[in-house]
Amino acid sequence: MDIVDIAAELREIEYILQDDRLSEEARFALMGASQALRHVLAPRTWQRASQTFYRLHARPDEATSSRLH
Repeated sequence: MDIVDIAAELREIEYILQDDRLSEEARFALMGASQALRHVLAPRTWQRASQTFYRLHARPDEATSSRLH
């Protein structure tokens, strides 16, 4: 797949996202795919991922969080 193919896929996803009948799950999945393809086309736009990991629904202790960042 080259840049032209990726750009075509991105346009198709953006067209599908305009459909009001999409379920919420499908919309979120397509938005994620769109974001991933945009990052492939322009990799310097990526934001660095956090190196800190937390359990789901668990908030970090304020004192610990301040020391880590």
